Amino acid sequence: MKRILFISLTLAAFSFAKAQDTVKVSTIPNQEAEKFFNSGVTNFENKNYLGAIADFTQAVTLKPDFEKAWYSRGTSKYAMKDINGAIEDYNKAMELDPNDYLPYFSRGQAYYLQGKKELAMADYNTAIQKNANYVQSFYYRGGLRFENQDYKGAIDDYTAAIQIKPDYAYAYNDRASAKRMLENYDGAIEDYKKAKSLEPTLAFVWSNLGSAYRKKGDYKLAIEAYDQAIKLKPDYQTYNNRGSAKFDAGDYKGAIADFDASIKLKADYAMAYNNRAGAKLKLKDYKGAIEDCNLAIKYNNTMSSAYVNRGIAKEMLRDKTACDDWNKAASMGVDIAKSYASGCK
Repeated sequence: MKRILFISLTLAAFSFAKAQDTVKVSTIPNQEAEKFFNSGVTNFENKNYLGAIADFTQAVTLKPDFEKAWYSRGTSKYAMKDINGAIEDYNKAMELDPNDYLPYFSRGQAYYLQGKKELAMADYNTAIQKNANYVQSFYYRGGLRFENQDYKGAIDDYTAAIQIKPDYAYAYNDRASAKRMLENYDGAIEDYKKAKSLEPTLAFVWSNLGSAYRKKGDYKLAIEAYDQAIKLKPDYQTYNNRGSAKFDAGDYKGAIADFDASIKLKADYAMAYNNRAGAKLKLKDYKGAIEDCNLAIKYNNTMSSAYVNRGIAKEMLRDKTACDDWNKAASMGVDIAKSYASGCK
């Protein structure tokens, strides 16, 4: 599941009645504050975050109760990765206007970056209570629920996001991923298809669709979806996934070609080495399988399947150290390794 970092900045429009002489002087600070605010918005949009912070600071200095300026300065600090500073400004904005949902949503984003997921969840909840039509609150709460393995809750939030924004391709993609985790592959495929119809150039959606087809055992459609993903954006994981689909379909040479491509893009990708070893085992290239398992273990010495595969290859070559590999995998809790190791003397 892919998530996009979203920074909200509310742009405020102002209109002013012609002031009477008796109040002109008192409105000057407010007018100046608004000029600085508008300048800050322009700087933010141009990604001049330091300039934006300076402008918003001038605005709140002239008008200390300028809630939108406090909020916008916090958002500018967030963009500069000054997360603590952003939270302080969001807190001030909440103090000035407790009914504004945006500071709660944005503080939730900030807490999430700090790894404070419970606080982030609380802020997303509050943002939704204050405005049940703000799509990003549902989307990001859904992402947090997904991370917490609350897939049903995530689906509910993505569904709410889609109801607010029916063309929200990312929400369809992420809802599909939650359905896939619940083994609802037909539902996942339907949502991935909708996502790609809305945003046909998102490579990860095509890749996710391929994985859903693969889970369902439809390897032909899986490979076709991976093909499209690779055309849009060659990626080491997608090559590995397409290789796995080809392996499942019995095309071991085609699988090896894809694992080769994956490794070319990421030379330390342990999974691709291990998967290539599995394909070489099928082709009875036992020495090649051992070499790949060695590399898989080099880059990830906790990959239990690499020990199992290396043990199988060694056994086929009558190498007595096969039992060492199976015992190692068995110690990691791999049942099939325990079975193999039980035959060792």
